Amino acid sequence: MTNFSSRRQAVLEVMKTMRCHPSADRVYEEVRKTIPSISLATVYRNLAFLEKAGIVGRVVGCDNKERYDVELDNHCHVICTECGEVEDMDYPEDLKRYLDGYCDKNGFCKFGLSFYKICDECKRKSELGKLQNEISKN
Repeated sequence: MTNFSSRRQAVLEVMKTMRCHPSADRVYEEVRKTIPSISLATVYRNLAFLEKAGIVGRVVGCDNKERYDVELDNHCHVICTECGEVEDMDYPEDLKRYLDGYCDKNGFCKFGLSFYKICDECKRKSELGKLQNEISKN
């Protein structure tokens, strides 16, 4: 691997340990725990560099906030339409086979796909809120 600056290495290490799809703001919060003087702009520049180098990927969620991903294997994403959280999901095998063939036939080198739904946590909060409203009406 390339010899990275300490700040770039810190951004990458945070990405590897988070195991989620953090925004640059979230990466910044975590990196500041070890490098308090780092700026948000530095985090953005390093994430852009790591993406261009093919070390991290970028996912745009429902909230139009860019999220970053260290898992670069062929997978798709499930994005919550309420909170914007992003989860990895393996491609259904038949869909993957079709998309691989389509890409080969049409000269595409890679593809990405996102599915959107309300996550279980947001559903639970919504149902709890409805229940509380019903109780307060009575």
